[in-house]
Amino acid sequence: MENTENNQLVRVLGLKEAISMTIGTVVGVGLFTCGSAQIGLVGSWIIGLTFLALLISVWPCLIYGEMSAALPCAGGTYNYAKRGLNRVWANLAGWHYIISVVAIGAGETLAFANYFKILLQQCGLDITWLDSRVIAIVLVVIFLLLNFKGIEQSGKAQTAFIFFFWACAISWFLYMIPKVHMEYFGGIAMNSLPPFNEMMYIFGLVWWCYTGFETCVSMGAETKYPQYTLPRALKISVFLVFALNALFQWFLVGLVPHKFYGILAVADAPYAEGLKAAGLIGFPIILLCIGIAFGGDLSTINPGIAAPARYIYTMAEDGALPSFLGRVHPKYKTPHIAVILVGIINIILIATGSINYIASVSLISLAVCYMIGCLSYLGLQKKLPDMIRPYKAPLGKLGCFVTIVLYAFMLIFADKTALITAAVICVLCVMYWFVFTRNDDYELISIEEEIGVIEEPSKQEKEKMDKEYRVWKIGTIIVSLIALLIYLVPLI
Repeated sequence: MENTENNQLVRVLGLKEAISMTIGTVVGVGLFTCGSAQIGLVGSWIIGLTFLALLISVWPCLIYGEMSAALPCAGGTYNYAKRGLNRVWANLAGWHYIISVVAIGAGETLAFANYFKILLQQCGLDITWLDSRVIAIVLVVIFLLLNFKGIEQSGKAQTAFIFFFWACAISWFLYMIPKVHMEYFGGIAMNSLPPFNEMMYIFGLVWWCYTGFETCVSMGAETKYPQYTLPRALKISVFLVFALNALFQWFLVGLVPHKFYGILAVADAPYAEGLKAAGLIGFPIILLCIGIAFGGDLSTINPGIAAPARYIYTMAEDGALPSFLGRVHPKYKTPHIAVILVGIINIILIATGSINYIASVSLISLAVCYMIGCLSYLGLQKKLPDMIRPYKAPLGKLGCFVTIVLYAFMLIFADKTALITAAVICVLCVMYWFVFTRNDDYELISIEEEIGVIEEPSKQEKEKMDKEYRVWKIGTIIVSLIALLIYLVPLI
């Protein structure tokens, strides 16, 4: 259904937009900065950590698939917690999600600036004197304008960014295959690994390469036929994210000699710095930086503004944030005030200039948000057992308990400064609720009133949707298998 009233969002996003928005949020700053920099510490063991990160992300994806199909609203976890738990938990989830995804976008703009400067340097133009934060802020302003003017335009741009990134990635893979050294894999791993505490910290940064896997859920109110589109997008996206991470990491391991691992471990742009250290300058770096900067990075910045703006919009409509943040532009049908606020938060985070700190804040806040999401799932099962659930996650209750335990354990080893930041966010959220929200006259509207009428596609539309999904599914299976099997090549 497309509701075009003044203060309503419009359902215009299909499967490819939902997938591209999700992958765009996830694949970018994590993979091309902090995540792959860990190769400098664990070598080819990175595939083991990447696969474990996939395993602890699949179940939450399916759980979110069930909730999003039943409650396709803007705001994702906030709305699930509001109905499954209470408004305090909902506000906590909303604040953490906003901070975390904005942090992803802010980190991505800094990553873009770093790769962009290296790209220009390889082309003979040296702008290393220019502060990366300046480039990052200019980029934020450009994407604020794009998101201000409508989700449909933003969704189309997102799809273009993703396909451009894939085209550049495949071209780079094919060009670099002859330059891969199988002996760099050392059989299957390095001779030794860091201590357990450090390994858990490293694993957290690798897992960060998956965070944001539920981005499409936050735009549930703008998704066509969400009862089918959202669960399918979630299932496809998490495996495509794994495939991209594994493939790029395989090439970095095979291209960079062990003696340069120290450079990788501290690099802000590990792929470019690794290639330079290995003497693979010129075209390999230029093609790589074009793909990363104008495909991977831009595809993350875009939903990094769009998704948290929808959370702010929903929370403002509920009275959990000031009401003016819930305004929708009468012409473009976007939560334009919320978009502007996201831009301001972006600029504040960019000013820190630290991708590692931003990454740690983001992974902690999203882990907290996902744990609240799992608690919300359990609450919805208890409070609304008869709610229509077009998709059901396998062993959903068990998945929630397992996810909460694993994520809580992982956070024990996270960056301590970022943990303190997350604790401050929690305290401020509860204080805000106590002072400004607790005594509000709030009445939870019915599910039907909140989400409207979710139409069923016609027979022809459903057949078209099913065919599109089959194509995505087959392609995802093939790419995921390639990403796994390619690590066996050094053993042959």
